[in-house]
Amino acid sequence: MTDLLAPRPADRTSPFPMRPGRRCLAGLAIVAAMAAILFAMGRDLTCPCGIVRLWQPGLDPAENSQQFADWYSLLHIVFGMGLALFVAKMRPRWSLGALLLSALVGHSIWEIAENTPWIIGLFSGGVNAPHYEGDSILNSLGDTVFALAGALFARRMPLWASLAVVLAVEIAVTVAIGDGFVIGTLRLLGVDV
Repeated sequence: MTDLLAPRPADRTSPFPMRPGRRCLAGLAIVAAMAAILFAMGRDLTCPCGIVRLWQPGLDPAENSQQFADWYSLLHIVFGMGLALFVAKMRPRWSLGALLLSALVGHSIWEIAENTPWIIGLFSGGVNAPHYEGDSILNSLGDTVFALAGALFARRMPLWASLAVVLAVEIAVTVAIGDGFVIGTLRLLGVDV
């Protein structure tokens, strides 16, 4: 079986035909635009609780999705791996740089959508849903780093390794905070979990 995410020769049809340094600048511009849009949407730069941490270890209504990283950030690794798989399937000959920039665009769009009132209401309105009021900009930046790490991992490792990481992340998040993709999906469907 051929690995869908194995590196392939660069394709000249890439939407990002630029040198690596310019790709990095484009990536920084995308992240800056995402942060500016989130700020314009009224998102706080950091946790309104006044505490700034690299890692928030549990579920705390005052800090959920407000610190640089939390248990939900691990789910963004899986999201990044999914983006990488999708791009690799659609454009198997794109370079690593083009794939990562595409994943960055896709994840930035998600971070903006995730912080709209509709999505916030969807996530916080489910049966037994944890308290959620959207992300701080710091948390969105952290989640973006995790998504890029997931995309890079998926590109560099065989498919079976990515699937093992997906399973490990889902189990870890479920055990640690009683949430994750499976429980969250069941909650959205109205199942009491």
